[in-house]
Amino acid sequence: MVKIADRILFYLILKPLSYLPLGILYFYSSIVGFLTYYVVRYRRAVVRNNLTKAFPDKSISEIKKIEKDFYKRFVDFIFESIKAVSISNKALLKRTHIKNPEYIDQLYKQGKNIIVTCGHINNWEFYALSLPQQVPYKTFSVYQPLKNRFYDRIIYKSRTRNGMQLIETKQLIPFFKEEVDEKRMVVIVNDQSPSNKELAHWNTFLNQETGWSTGPEKLAKKFNYAVVFGYAKRVKRGYYEVEFSEVCIEPQEVEDGVIIDRYTKQLEALIHKTPASWLWSHKRWKHQRPSSK
Repeated sequence: MVKIADRILFYLILKPLSYLPLGILYFYSSIVGFLTYYVVRYRRAVVRNNLTKAFPDKSISEIKKIEKDFYKRFVDFIFESIKAVSISNKALLKRTHIKNPEYIDQLYKQGKNIIVTCGHINNWEFYALSLPQQVPYKTFSVYQPLKNRFYDRIIYKSRTRNGMQLIETKQLIPFFKEEVDEKRMVVIVNDQSPSNKELAHWNTFLNQETGWSTGPEKLAKKFNYAVVFGYAKRVKRGYYEVEFSEVCIEPQEVEDGVIIDRYTKQLEALIHKTPASWLWSHKRWKHQRPSSK
């Protein structure tokens, strides 16, 4: 019964919606955004708690403004993700372009493999879809399959149609051990709570003790991948500008934790600049730092 409901929802509602112009989808987004914030109140307590802890110096009116802006962007992202199912390459590249492609071209010419660390900022679906068409690298993204197999197949097909290849977390080590001729760019989103707080790297992030998965740093150091920070800046509704910046080009020459600290400082600075752009609706600080014995 669930599978039938999933198919009905996708083929009769979501997929037809994806063929509508974004202007019409934004009209629906504005309505749904209002209902999500004021009526459904989706995760309002989580968002408010995250914001007040992250920005203790801001007044409640400032917090509420960020909160409302976040919900508008969040629902826009949902409708943009629906559009991503059928958006043409021409429209995609018009809406999402790389600001500094010469930086990536330079690393490619130097023969560097790259790990791109990023966070849940703005529209990461357009980001992933457009990337393979704008860089000389073979592109990959770390991927955690959904429990719902129907939507997992839909999302997998959508994300890979332009050349992005997805790597399941459990296949990461075999993937990095492969000896291949092409140069690789591997995108890893690393701003969620670590699965094992005992093995996490801890620092102060947005005014709170925060644990981070050490996976990207360990992979970079073990297999000598340069690490860059990449994010999609929202230029205006529906238009994004991807920019890359250096985290660590020679990972084997720095101590453990340095790469994570550098990356998280860049992410924190970006969130301070555009606070409504980050995904505040997840419980980022559900773990506490283990006490040292």
